[in-house]
Amino acid sequence: MLDNNNILLITDYEEIAKLMLKKLILLRENDSITVCSSKDAKKTLEKSLCCVVILHEITENNNATLRLISTIKETRKNTEIILLLNDTNPEFILKAYDYGIYDYFLTDSEDYEILIKTVNCFKLRSIKEVSRRNEKFLYQLDVIDSKNGLYKYNHLKNIFIDLSDDLRIQNGYFVILTLDEKTKTKISTNRLAGAIKSSVRQDDIIASARGGKFYLILPNIDSDGTRAVINKIQIKMGEDFKIRSGINKIGIQSFETLDKNTQDSLLSAIQNEEMCVSLADNFENQNSWLEDDEQNNKSFKLFKIAFTNKMKNVITPGFFRFQKECETKLTNTQVTQYANNIESVFSLKNDKIHSELIIRYNGFAKFKIELNHSGLDSAENTKLELPLSKLTEKELNKLLRQLKEEYRQTAYTKGN
Repeated sequence: MLDNNNILLITDYEEIAKLMLKKLILLRENDSITVCSSKDAKKTLEKSLCCVVILHEITENNNATLRLISTIKETRKNTEIILLLNDTNPEFILKAYDYGIYDYFLTDSEDYEILIKTVNCFKLRSIKEVSRRNEKFLYQLDVIDSKNGLYKYNHLKNIFIDLSDDLRIQNGYFVILTLDEKTKTKISTNRLAGAIKSSVRQDDIIASARGGKFYLILPNIDSDGTRAVINKIQIKMGEDFKIRSGINKIGIQSFETLDKNTQDSLLSAIQNEEMCVSLADNFENQNSWLEDDEQNNKSFKLFKIAFTNKMKNVITPGFFRFQKECETKLTNTQVTQYANNIESVFSLKNDKIHSELIIRYNGFAKFKIELNHSGLDSAENTKLELPLSKLTEKELNKLLRQLKEEYRQTAYTKGN
């Protein structure tokens, strides 16, 4: 027969039981208490509907008390535990929190303290129960992925819009995170999902997307804090499984803008084999000198318009055409490229060499251009600046063919 009392007091001492029953007499009218010994705890729990367990410590045997906490959690995982102590023992209390207790009080604590902590424990349990029900509904509505317990990407936009007026969200960071391309085939993305869930705070939002990507919305955090979270995830994954991520401060941007800008940062991280990249932060740092200067800001806007046209009419189509050519003519070569409003990168890579053409816009009159090669016996790196007006289709094609030729010199030498 089930015991429908909602408090279970576990103690091996009759005088403690009498004392606690007296102290808890002012609880809510519908609250009732069952008492059992530590020896009978598991059997009693299996037949009980208790919401809260008040566990009196097993005298002079802290390990036995910790084991009993584990037993309670395994038997009734949704039950909250308050630890009842004879004396304060900070080291033991901290261990007990690690094992899953909600709170603690002493046998000689004031009646009001015991009552407040017990009632608050009931409130927490009610909040968790409502949360579990809501989560169950979200599973049924297919908002949460049943495989990893995370939100699905196609619902993330609505979640973001609903929260976007919250100042804590605006003061946070948007993250897109994935495994390095070399790693993806070696491990299940569920492991990465687990590492993320164990590294973030309870109010952080995680969503899973196709292609092994994960989206994070981290409220009230700065760039350094965001990078610390990503580094924590990397540590949990281990050195053999590299993480790539793009991050972007949320502010008052739309979901579409955030998604695109953060995707650009992720592409840069993947391309340059970096754990974390924020192109927007880099761009702000480059152009901090423009602040509070009206004339500079007017010039900046004019150059920005010119740059946008250059991106649309020269860089993006030029990169696309040259990618198709290289994919046809260069064997055993990974050809990738991306272009956005901060940097554009064209990459050629095999087991021996990695060559990149990087075009960065400094927000004003010039492009900073780099031809970089990494690998044994590779060509010398090149750096130059080019006025905005001088980056024509012909000039871009010249730079791309120089990149290709210097790549070929190393990639296709005898023995490679």
